[in-house]
Amino acid sequence: MAPDTQQRRRRMTAEDRHEQILDITHAIVDAEGFHAATLNRIAAEAGVSRTVLYQQFGDLPGLFVALVDREAARAGTWFAEAVAQSPPPTDRDGAFTHAFAEVLRAVDAHPATWRLFLFPPQGAPPELHARLVQAQSFVREYFMSVLLSINPDLPDPEYTAHILNAAGDELLRLRLTEPDAATHERLLAHVRRLTPALLRQAV
Repeated sequence: MAPDTQQRRRRMTAEDRHEQILDITHAIVDAEGFHAATLNRIAAEAGVSRTVLYQQFGDLPGLFVALVDREAARAGTWFAEAVAQSPPPTDRDGAFTHAFAEVLRAVDAHPATWRLFLFPPQGAPPELHARLVQAQSFVREYFMSVLLSINPDLPDPEYTAHILNAAGDELLRLRLTEPDAATHERLLAHVRRLTPALLRQAV
């Protein structure tokens, strides 16, 4: 190992080391699944001993939970920012389309984070599925709030929110799996066509 590399590693703060280990773990998980992310491999790629991993995360499940929590917080922040930048709910088509466009930009900028939840890797810990349930509930609550702002008497907004949530997730999966075909223009055009059909009762 080169002296300058050794110096950089010695200078790394505990917080920086924490993030470095999570980044390395995420890269392995994203490419090969959780089963491939062993303590020995993570330690080797981070250039640290297993003792450092234990000090930082307790054990391998603790490391996985820390990764899931970090990525869930990031995705939640990006979604909240997308919603905050959207037009008022009274702009029926614009609110959903703009929010989806902002989420698409976040997916393009951070695909590994979104793959973690849209395509849970093999061997994912139960905490990932728990965070996913929480996130979906948050998204559906957003959809319901917009739906009820459009029409407080809308029949069964809960199920309409479920449909919107499922449709949005599938479009994001298409963006991740076939980006050349699932362009922003094509996906947003579909959202513009889909929204009035689902919200016809809200007119």
